[in-house]
Amino acid sequence: MTTPTTDPRTAAEQLDGCTTISAEFIFQPRPTEPRARQVFDFALRSRLAELSRTQGAAALLIGRDEAALASLTPLMEDYRLLPVVAAVANPTPIYPAEPDPYARTPWLGAWETPADWWRYDLTDRWARILFALDVARRLEGPGYLVMPANDAVWGSGLLRLLADFSRRHARAGVPAAVSPYTPWQHSPAPGVEIDPLIITALNAGFERNTSSMRQRVTSGVGQAFWGKMSLLPFVMAETVRRNVETMVWEDDLEIDRVLKEAGFAVACRWVDQRALYSQALPVFDRAGLRRVFERTLHYSLVIPGATPAGTSLLNQPLGDAQRLRRQVSRRYDAAVALSEAVIAECHAAIAGRLERYGMSWVDWGAYRYVVRVGDPLVQVWNYPSNLI
Repeated sequence: MTTPTTDPRTAAEQLDGCTTISAEFIFQPRPTEPRARQVFDFALRSRLAELSRTQGAAALLIGRDEAALASLTPLMEDYRLLPVVAAVANPTPIYPAEPDPYARTPWLGAWETPADWWRYDLTDRWARILFALDVARRLEGPGYLVMPANDAVWGSGLLRLLADFSRRHARAGVPAAVSPYTPWQHSPAPGVEIDPLIITALNAGFERNTSSMRQRVTSGVGQAFWGKMSLLPFVMAETVRRNVETMVWEDDLEIDRVLKEAGFAVACRWVDQRALYSQALPVFDRAGLRRVFERTLHYSLVIPGATPAGTSLLNQPLGDAQRLRRQVSRRYDAAVALSEAVIAECHAAIAGRLERYGMSWVDWGAYRYVVRVGDPLVQVWNYPSNLI
């Protein structure tokens, strides 16, 4: 692993000649809790192994600091032939001139020690996306920037399949930006004890009306670029970097918007073969389910005209296949009941904050994200001490 850089130009020089760059966003050091570490390692190893099988591929590790990057060293030593470049990129604290419309948020929300909170210019994920885009725009020739989530699990041949799919959907000679979409949004990790009820409950929450979802993501009418996994041609990177609104929390939807408005082709490939592509999350219990569902429900609040019970996929009715499965499988029925109960708890918590404070928020990673109904821009806050 190279010495971490903070300069996209330096990273691009080190990646010169590579045609597939996987940008791994390292938000915190490798987990220490045994099960969480096993899940994290399993997913990351799957991606590194697939990169190692792909000619011209390299990994770009973009972390919050050197300590987070250094924690990956034991894993990276198993892939010594894979080119790896390390970088550090973070959001910047805002010191706005008065009057700042958001300055009173910690007091309005009755947060603990409100004077100690700092607001940031964007999410840590956006900071690393922008760095990756800045690197990709400097790379000459054809190639792809890949931006997987930490829980993306790749099987052998996935990158080749998606690159072929991208070329088949080219427009005006430019390959399409593509994403895979999987119904396996939580899956087992080898050697890790996870209650199957929890895995099925999380998938049940997101697979509501799966047939309709499959049609939407593959038809080209709805969102086609997804944050869990994507291949973005290098030639698109500068357009995205220049035109995205980085205070939009749902970054993949914003990138999807910019690409389509620029006239680029964007396509989604439905992948229901778990051996080829899935996601494995460090979600082991009810509390973990709630964290994932609560964050997802917050995404829909920023949509103009939305309500806490509005547009999220988690609020859609079960499709025919899911209703039939629920009738014939006690285990699936229990999983759906659990997911619906947790989603209802999240709704109640969000509605309570909206009624009391006129806003809601969710803590994810090192930051707190504040959203208001109909306001597309998210506020990003944190204690400075949380980043040490």
